[in-house]
Amino acid sequence: MKNTLSDRLNYLTTLAEEQSITRAAARLFISQPALTAFLNRTEEELGARLFDRSTTPIRITEAGAYYLSELEKICVMQDRLHQELSDFSSNDPELRINIGIGRNRGSIWLSSVMPELNRLYPDMRLTIFEDRDINMLDKVLNGVLDIAIVESYAYHSSLHYLRLPSEQYMFITSCENPRMAAYRDAACSPEAPLDIDADWLADDLFICPSVKGRMNRQTQWMCSTYNFQPKRTLFLASGMTAYRMAVSGMGLTFQNAAYSTFVKTKERPLFIMPGGKATQHHVFALFKGEPRPGLQQDFMRLLHDRMSTAIYGKVTPMEYM
Repeated sequence: MKNTLSDRLNYLTTLAEEQSITRAAARLFISQPALTAFLNRTEEELGARLFDRSTTPIRITEAGAYYLSELEKICVMQDRLHQELSDFSSNDPELRINIGIGRNRGSIWLSSVMPELNRLYPDMRLTIFEDRDINMLDKVLNGVLDIAIVESYAYHSSLHYLRLPSEQYMFITSCENPRMAAYRDAACSPEAPLDIDADWLADDLFICPSVKGRMNRQTQWMCSTYNFQPKRTLFLASGMTAYRMAVSGMGLTFQNAAYSTFVKTKERPLFIMPGGKATQHHVFALFKGEPRPGLQQDFMRLLHDRMSTAIYGKVTPMEYM
């Protein structure tokens, strides 16, 4: 089992979020005994109890919260140091780019952008960090990342922003879903989803890409807005897996409709939304200082144009903020 500082941060953060060794181990794709042994070794090494395991759910201690906060700072400094050392070995700093993006969002957009960027800059030195929005903000401010693609708009005087095309979220299922038999031949698209009451959907298996072992922020918003409480829920780490399972006819998911553009499936997806209108989630590229001409600007242009074409069917003007 690896135990670098970044691994340690990941394990401890997941434990703090899940408040369960069993759930945290499943999310980290390691065994429960291995995670327990890691926690025992770490607490013995530090001489402090990081989690109170006498309660259910387990809870992070005051010492654990302090250690986790300081460890995050150390990892950011370590990432920056590695990047600065890498700069010494690069003949052309203009051919380096460090990009941060969420795992699920990256799985949609990067595969369609990076091949073209590589054709334009075959000698580029590319690094991609898959991380949470709040962590990527800190990494941009500390010079670890050149650009971060985030959903949360957090203003900072040192940062510049490019507004990217808004993503469309909605319920997605399959025309093979037995409960959708009456709509099997219905015309629907991300621009015009089927108008079906959320109460009717609550009886289906709901497949949810999870954050902290629970519903992610988009799904929490959806449940609150439409008073939607699924009776059965399956939590997964991957948005793409959730999409594939829903379109296979297993259930439904509340998901980024752009998956349907890039993920080819045998079954036809059905797009559903109470009121017949998708929800919009704003996305931004944030960076420090003015956008550098060349590699940095071309990456943002390619990403913007690919997103606007997939979402709106045309290239829309770029809007810096």
